[in-house]
Amino acid sequence: MKKILFAATFALFASTQAFAIFGIGVHYIMNTGSLDADKGEFPLPVSPDADPIIQDILQGSKITVNQKSASGLQGLGFKAWIDLDFLPVDIEGTLNIAATQYKTSLTIPEVKTDENGIPKIEYTTINLSYSPDPPYNIIPGGSVDPLFGIVNGDLSVMYPFKDIPLIRPYIGAGFSYFASIPIANYSFAKKMLNKNQDLLDALIDTNSENPEAAEKIKKSLVSTLQNESYTTGMGGHIIAGFRIKPPIIPLAIYANGKYYIGGNTNSQFSQGFVLEAGGGFAL
Repeated sequence: MKKILFAATFALFASTQAFAIFGIGVHYIMNTGSLDADKGEFPLPVSPDADPIIQDILQGSKITVNQKSASGLQGLGFKAWIDLDFLPVDIEGTLNIAATQYKTSLTIPEVKTDENGIPKIEYTTINLSYSPDPPYNIIPGGSVDPLFGIVNGDLSVMYPFKDIPLIRPYIGAGFSYFASIPIANYSFAKKMLNKNQDLLDALIDTNSENPEAAEKIKKSLVSTLQNESYTTGMGGHIIAGFRIKPPIIPLAIYANGKYYIGGNTNSQFSQGFVLEAGGGFAL
């Protein structure tokens, strides 16, 4: 009797297609793309109201911006799909959010006095890692490097291979909308430092009463970076993947590989292969 029951169950599963009219899911995302490094220097803007001795010492001094490269974006995605078996195609919509950390530092000349009271130039390096304000300070005592990330929404149309039991492979293509976070690179830092002349003056002035000027510059840059507009644009993608949907059980797992074409992401970022792997409810 047990053998007959087992055989009947196996036959049911083996003869059932991986078919669900509707499904929603959550998945892990990995993007193999890379963020290029950027480095540059520009003349230190010295206020005409600064001490003439300081103006003379800092004549020709430069600020250096060094933004490191990064790769391997990771994140979270959400998916909804429709499998209408009487149609030749499946349709799915996806929202992906992936990010990676990178490092940016500023090297700024600062006027100091030696043991004889003679002014001289020393260089202060400011790393743009920072401690978020509540409620975002989820790492106790820790700091956070700047983030580069991409948010994209995809609409995909896929051709499914329906004759395989339990698993539903498919290939297809679709449209994508991209939004990428601005980068704390050379051009961004130059623009923002020129807007913080008072903080720069406090940093380079030997008589300054503001010893926290470097920290204030860092926070100002990071705050402005968070408030900058995203780079947005349209593009396309190619998709190949599969879903596994057992009969009766209202659950499914899936995995997709995507390659994106076009899209107005930041010019320093090179798109790579994207993997989505997750599962969810399937009716």
